[in-house]
Amino acid sequence: MIKNLGSAEQIRDEILRRVHECADLGEAFRDCSIPLPRRVDTAANGGCNWTIDDFLAVPVACLTTVRAVTSEMMREYDLR
Repeated sequence: MIKNLGSAEQIRDEILRRVHECADLGEAFRDCSIPLPRRVDTAANGGCNWTIDDFLAVPVACLTTVRAVTSEMMREYDLR
């Protein structure tokens, strides 16, 4: 599968956009943020060349959704 290429900022912004589209989260996610993705070895990371280390600023109520969206993005995007 051919992946899209994006900068760290573009990938983070797309994750946030997709999470904000999840209507069931309501206001819970409004003020939190996620860190920028960082480059990692593709072979050691399931074929993706980036990861996000932690989601400390994400409310517990949103964590499952944020992780799911991030996993989806890891299948679709490579870090430029």
